[in-house]
Amino acid sequence: MKTDKHGNKCDQRLLVHIFSLALPQFDYGKAITFAEKLYGSNGIYFDIGQQQCLALSAAQQVKLDVIDGACKWDQNNAEQDDLFNLVKAKIYSGIAVFIVGGIKTSATDTLAGCAGHAPLKPAVVVSATGTMYTLAHELGHVLLTSSYSPVHETSNSNIMINGTHNIPAGSSPTFNASQITQIKKSKHLLVC
Repeated sequence: MKTDKHGNKCDQRLLVHIFSLALPQFDYGKAITFAEKLYGSNGIYFDIGQQQCLALSAAQQVKLDVIDGACKWDQNNAEQDDLFNLVKAKIYSGIAVFIVGGIKTSATDTLAGCAGHAPLKPAVVVSATGTMYTLAHELGHVLLTSSYSPVHETSNSNIMINGTHNIPAGSSPTFNASQITQIKKSKHLLVC
C-alpha cells in the first residue's frame, strides 16, 4: 500500500504544478503542508510535479502582477491565456497553480484566489496576499467543479468557506462527506 510522508494511504493522486510570479506573503511551506495533510487524510496524495519562480520581462511583470478577478469558468480569459503561455510546454497533466501579486474584482475589492479556468486548462490563481488555506481551497473548487452546490460553506471549519481569511490561524479545516464524495469523482485525480 502506497502512503504519503504523513502516513496517509494513497487511493488517488492530485498532481499540481506551482508557478510563482510574486513572492507569497503567506507561509508557503505551511500552505503546502496543510494541503498535503488535508488531501492526504482523504486518500488523495498531494503531488507537486514542479515548482518554479517564473522570470518575467518588465512588460509581463506589469501586465500580470494584478489579475482580473472576474473568476469566470469554462471560458477563455486573456490573462489566463497569458499565464498558460508562460508555461505551456511544461504542463501535460495536472492542475496549474499561479501565485500572482493580487487579484482585483474592482478598484477596491480583491480576492485571495480564483479557480475559474478555461476548458481543458485546469488552473487556479492564488494571490500573494491570500492565506495558507487559499491553495487547498481553490484546488477544491477545481476538483468539485463549477456545478457543485453550495459553492461555499458558512462554517470556518470547512475549507470551502467563503473567504479563507475567515479561517482561524492554526486551525485545520476539512471537507464534508458530500464534498469528498464529489472530489473523488474528479477527472483531475490520477490513480496512485
